[in-house]
Amino acid sequence: MKKLILLFLLIPSLVHAEVLWKRQDLFSNVGGLNNAFSSISIADNEASDLQNVVLTTGGSIKTRDGFDNVNSSSVSTASGLKFYKPTSGSKFIVGVFEDDTIKKMDYATGGGPDGTYDDITGALSFSVDQDDLSSFAIGEDTLIIEDGLGTTAPYKWTGTGNAAALGGSPANATMVAYHKLHAFSAGDSANPSILYFSDQGDIENWTTGLSGNVGVETNDGTQIRNIEPGFDSLYIWKDFSIWRLSGDDKDNFKLQRMVEGIGCKSVNCAALVGNDFIFFDSKGDIYIYDGGIKVRLISSRIEGTTSQANFSRFDKVSSVEFQKDYYLSLSSVGSATNDIILVFDTFHLAWLKFDGFNANAMAVGEDSTGKETLFFMDYGGYTQQYPEGTNDDGTAIDTFYITKQFRFPQLRINKTFQKVYAYVGQEGNYNLSVELRADLQSSGTTQSINLSASTSAYGSAIYGTDTYGGQNLVTGILEFSEEGKFFQLNFSNENLDEPFDLKGWSQLVEGDEAI
Repeated sequence: MKKLILLFLLIPSLVHAEVLWKRQDLFSNVGGLNNAFSSISIADNEASDLQNVVLTTGGSIKTRDGFDNVNSSSVSTASGLKFYKPTSGSKFIVGVFEDDTIKKMDYATGGGPDGTYDDITGALSFSVDQDDLSSFAIGEDTLIIEDGLGTTAPYKWTGTGNAAALGGSPANATMVAYHKLHAFSAGDSANPSILYFSDQGDIENWTTGLSGNVGVETNDGTQIRNIEPGFDSLYIWKDFSIWRLSGDDKDNFKLQRMVEGIGCKSVNCAALVGNDFIFFDSKGDIYIYDGGIKVRLISSRIEGTTSQANFSRFDKVSSVEFQKDYYLSLSSVGSATNDIILVFDTFHLAWLKFDGFNANAMAVGEDSTGKETLFFMDYGGYTQQYPEGTNDDGTAIDTFYITKQFRFPQLRINKTFQKVYAYVGQEGNYNLSVELRADLQSSGTTQSINLSASTSAYGSAIYGTDTYGGQNLVTGILEFSEEGKFFQLNFSNENLDEPFDLKGWSQLVEGDEAI
């Protein structure tokens, strides 16, 4: 009997290794872009790369809106734009243009911009190019204009007739601001660290009364780059420092250095977003600044993009606050134009990247209904309006969202990626491409989800429909059966007028217990 028992124990087991499954549900993918770290180690809800998507408050990934031309025919490129709405009720888009002109575009009665730029340069004479970033301020119902040269004094326009020199003998400048009933200017080529201000209540008096100037560390080898009102003070950026001018007039103005070692180079580097400034610094980093001594770096997750920006054009970047987010236009390596838009989504605290804007100048204004809209000037002589439609003035919006490299550590090293259940808003009779990449490859196997909500089998995919938040939802079931150690998905569409709204997806992977 003992021999039989021993013989039985020595017989090899014929039981197969257990097959294990892992299902991962991925919704609320609102981490944004993270290309600073390994695509293996970023968070599940972050993208290793993305382009032309926005993150909705409901947690879905959606193709951004398009933009349309505002002007009906091409003009020269503007180095700066401003929306100007005097108390008369009229509305204008005003810009300084590289053909050495100041132009304005009227709004049609009861409508939006009329599409035609009118020259209002008048007797003014200056010589600028598209990189001489202009600056604007509104005070005493007057538009104050600075062409960005540093060898010319500011101009003015009141909404009628032509522009003219700003009276009262202001100094030469590259930037202007209006704060505490004073007009401020800085950037005089001969005195780059002097901040000038007009008399209180009189923007055309720079020599008497409460007018004057203040030196901002005049011998530190840097210069004033940007001035912005905020938090009841005026903030001054130099190359490597931030200063605050508090008080109401020169009798009680107080100048303080708030931040040392961090500054900026562009007259348009900073924007006040909610209760914070967000700015692009001299070294290519982006910070949130609370107006005191607290400066917090927020661009560490997008160093893969910022490290590839054109350092020689850091003084040409442009930024605005739009719909409570920070929009930054900058140049990629080797580019002589601003060809990237970075967006900091303040709701999700996430970074996005837009392609196709090519914005030399940006301004926030109103559309035909009075709703906030973003205007920007491209390098082809057109002012564009965003958001508008589902294409970029007739060009397709090339959109993609590339996930991290998922490794499914609950399973053994080798796995088989079997299925994707994707939940996408019903849009029309066109496809969302879903590419599966295995083992860190740059390409892989692509299948498609038809967004017309067909309920029948379609190729290797199966479809169903449902309702999600009042919107019809397409459920695409894609079968892959791809072996590997790491897996990555790329959701994309590069065709004209084919946006998508990806609510989320589930992915099923099969692993073997045996190594």
